[in-house]
Amino acid sequence: MGIAVPHSTETQVLITRARKGDEDSVRRLLVLYHPRLRARLLRQMDPLMRSKIEPEDILQQVYLETFRAIGQFDYQGKDSFLRWMYAILDRKLIDEHRAMRAERRDVRREVKPSAQSNQQTTYVDLMARVMADVSTPSQVVRKGEALGVLSACVATLPEHYREVIQMRFIEGMPVAEVAKRLDRSIGSIHMLCHRALRQLREQAEKLGVTREE
Repeated sequence: MGIAVPHSTETQVLITRARKGDEDSVRRLLVLYHPRLRARLLRQMDPLMRSKIEPEDILQQVYLETFRAIGQFDYQGKDSFLRWMYAILDRKLIDEHRAMRAERRDVRREVKPSAQSNQQTTYVDLMARVMADVSTPSQVVRKGEALGVLSACVATLPEHYREVIQMRFIEGMPVAEVAKRLDRSIGSIHMLCHRALRQLREQAEKLGVTREE
């Protein structure tokens, strides 16, 4: 089955709204283009990179930059938005390749195993947590589509929510460690996690991610 191509008229409408600050339109744009961006990313990730980094980690960076810079995007016809996002993705990949080369040159890092290599299904776990408590039971979308929705929603969360989601549920840090890094109390981190998950769940539901009946 081929990857669906977003309709240009739909894209133009969403871009116009997104540039005016409509966050929901930004999320819908990211979801529309997620399959093509992920496919391009997987083609360009070598085996070493795949063993150390989840595709969603890189896509999350791409989506965050897209969210922050959408106001500067200049629509120049069909596929211009896709080319713009491809350029962001390619820059992130170059950055990751450079970081990995630097890591290989650092003997101290070579001796130390990567923490992320021991935690493989982080985004899938977060998706399961988000979908476990949604209020509307119905047919769930396919996992790949749901991960695209989840990535878009995480990227567009307020920064303080995005930080706790990233540290606590994607990187798997203990609450005490998150509290230390953010210079907050453990109680405030529990509260932030609860509120962040609730907002993430509401956004995901709005974009069609629901649990099975």
